[in-house]
Amino acid sequence: MAQILPQIEHIVVVMLENRSLDNMLGGLYPNGATPAVVLPKGSAAQYDGLRPGLWNPANAGYFDGDPPQQVEVKPVTNSSTMPDPDPEETFDNVTYQLYGPEGVVPDPRWPMQGFVINYAKALSDSAAPADATQIMQCHSRAQLPVLATLAQQYAVSDSWFCSVPSQTWPNRAFVHAGTSNGRINNGSPPDPLDWDVPTIYNVLQACGSSWVVYSDTLLTPSLTRTMFPKLWDPMLNGHFSRFTEFVDACASDTLPRYSFIEPCFLLQPNDQHPPHDVQAGEAFLHEIWTAVSSSPGWAKTLLIITYDEHGGCYDHVLPPAHAMPPDVASTPGDDGFLFDRFGVRVPTVVVSPYIAAGTVFRSDTSVPYDHTSILATLRDWIGIAPSDMLPSERIAVAPTLSQVLTLSTPRSDLPDIAAPGAALVQPALASAPNDLQKSLVSGSARRFGLDPAATLANIKTRQHAVDFFKRRPTKVNA
Repeated sequence: MAQILPQIEHIVVVMLENRSLDNMLGGLYPNGATPAVVLPKGSAAQYDGLRPGLWNPANAGYFDGDPPQQVEVKPVTNSSTMPDPDPEETFDNVTYQLYGPEGVVPDPRWPMQGFVINYAKALSDSAAPADATQIMQCHSRAQLPVLATLAQQYAVSDSWFCSVPSQTWPNRAFVHAGTSNGRINNGSPPDPLDWDVPTIYNVLQACGSSWVVYSDTLLTPSLTRTMFPKLWDPMLNGHFSRFTEFVDACASDTLPRYSFIEPCFLLQPNDQHPPHDVQAGEAFLHEIWTAVSSSPGWAKTLLIITYDEHGGCYDHVLPPAHAMPPDVASTPGDDGFLFDRFGVRVPTVVVSPYIAAGTVFRSDTSVPYDHTSILATLRDWIGIAPSDMLPSERIAVAPTLSQVLTLSTPRSDLPDIAAPGAALVQPALASAPNDLQKSLVSGSARRFGLDPAATLANIKTRQHAVDFFKRRPTKVNA
């Protein structure tokens, strides 16, 4: 097979947290506006975003025949920290969000109508003083000028799905390994020994292709490295760096072939995980955009911005069925799940001067885009032999990004994107840690030789998590 993307020398992926496409970019092309380019040619001319008439019921009695108390989608949020508090994202909760009380059926009566009721239950269980209807509020283009401008000036997919209808660790596992090893949730507690599978980084290492995982934090270790024991080898220490080194590598045109960027998840987080301030994530994306676009290697760099999963945020598109199970461990996996359904749509923006402005792309095969499309793209771009590639069947059938770079010569224009200037809302360190922050603690405990459950039992607040990592600076930096 001929290698793809010959004009590209560096691929950079940044994965943020827990947002659906509708929640972040649903209003990208409002009022009937159409993109300049749709891919593949002949696919729908309209961007599949927010439109009038989308709603969810606020009353559970609707599912028993009562008239609906309709909560219509709102194309603008009341604040940059919504939804607050954090919605539910485990497998069972996502199933309710997507199918309502009847569960998974081939032709559901209430597709994508369980968000408000599920969020109301989460608020009731936590006794949080919040309005469940805020789950139907979506961020406007004006509220997300960095992400929205990149999406409009380069390419965005309105049909990119996360890989599992569930949480962070399973979905991040698919972007790193093409499988979650049969796991459908993070775990109780999350334990890296349940995720002991080869990763794309092991493949790249074996075939001599350069790679670095960059993390925007001085406190916590890399989440990617924490998750996978096959990345704990001290010989790989040089492949895990801080974000400042990514900026330096852009400036000196010394990026590795593959870069994966992690935001900050704990102290002054910029991962956009609800209810973290999305403006912090906007500022982080602006730093990444500035570093990449001002690099001497800009014309030969492909930047991919995506999100791990929807995190309970509203989206109106029912995820496709007929997903390819990746391996034996997934047929079935936990709770009998066959990994034959994708998760909810997430924002995915692809940036390169070889991309025409105003591009919207969908799969050019019968298989939709999901996170394994990144791995399939890497395979065909580098030219990794099938015998050397990760064995995931999901990767084997995934569409690549080869169709998106449609220009024969790179564009000379750069969009003018101002850095976000708003004061950021920081979560209180006295608040409880979210599931991802807990997973960083329990995963690190396992790596450090501690008991994950016993360690996590002592982490009641975010400050406790901060203190846990401050006590281990040497091991954290390894």
